[in-house]
Amino acid sequence: MLLNLKNSVMTLLILAAALFISSCGNDGNEEVKSLEQIRSEEGVPVKIEEIKYKSFRKNLSFFSQLEGIKEATKTSMVGGRIERVLSKVGDNVVKDQAVVEFDKDNPGLQFDQAKTAYENAEKTYKRLKALLDAGETSQASFDGAEANYLVSKRNYEALKQMIYLQAPFTGTIVEVYVNDGDNVKSDIPLFKVAQINRMRAKVWANEDEIGMIKKGMKAYTEIGGKRFNGTVSDISLGIDRMKRAFYAEVEFDNPGLALKSGMTVDIKILVYDNPKAIVIPRNLVMKDANGMYVYVVNSGKAVKKYITNGRDEGIEYEISSGLAPGEKLITQGTAQVSDGLKVKVIQ
Repeated sequence: MLLNLKNSVMTLLILAAALFISSCGNDGNEEVKSLEQIRSEEGVPVKIEEIKYKSFRKNLSFFSQLEGIKEATKTSMVGGRIERVLSKVGDNVVKDQAVVEFDKDNPGLQFDQAKTAYENAEKTYKRLKALLDAGETSQASFDGAEANYLVSKRNYEALKQMIYLQAPFTGTIVEVYVNDGDNVKSDIPLFKVAQINRMRAKVWANEDEIGMIKKGMKAYTEIGGKRFNGTVSDISLGIDRMKRAFYAEVEFDNPGLALKSGMTVDIKILVYDNPKAIVIPRNLVMKDANGMYVYVVNSGKAVKKYITNGRDEGIEYEISSGLAPGEKLITQGTAQVSDGLKVKVIQ
């Protein structure tokens, strides 16, 4: 009995103390407000940004390899030993300049015999031409000498081209695949020559992408922080069956020859440019059963506005309809607001 009495007294004392503390805290007048009540009276804190027109661009990005605007790889016409490599990478060459020389003693070519036959046929041709002009030989004799001379000359020049591999056009040596003394088989690549004052690259696009790309569109690539501008020069009319893609060819200016044949670069093609667009971060766009929407502030309240987006580029949306310049877009606090809810704009 005594223990129960003591517990009852202690409970009464605790309750009395709690009531006293409560009455002191409120002064008998103030009511404890919930977070929802505070927000309802003062508004949900949000940050805003005024919508303004700005430039919006959309690029398509492709990785590709650069090559000279004109390139050719020369291969060996016969097998044999390489006598000399006459040019190195970076050398400028002119059309028909010898770059690689094969051994002239190749028994399969009989180059010296062909050269001797050509020189003898040329002497006979010139001698009979002089006699014909003087009326001292017949036309038939001259015609026979001329035919033999032309055949001998053609054979000699064909063998000469097999031994002295020449540059097919004026340009720069960009690859040399062989060395002095190498023994090679026929149809082996020997060197590559290119015209590199302008460069080109072929990019491969899917059906949607190729529909956006047009001839003459601007393009660019960056190497070492330097930008190189180019244009789309050609577009395929049909799909490549092996790659299952369409190609577009892009040409670049190459000042200072900084772009090199064989470089892998990231090429960006500008497929859309609107200098007066409404653009917002895509993370602000939400979606419900009625479509995509954002929140703006109007008369101190959050207003739900449905929008139509045009194109997207990275983290940004171009807005086609639903927003106008001057409106106050809620950029922070969107997770706590709803349509018609009072908001408090903070800095």
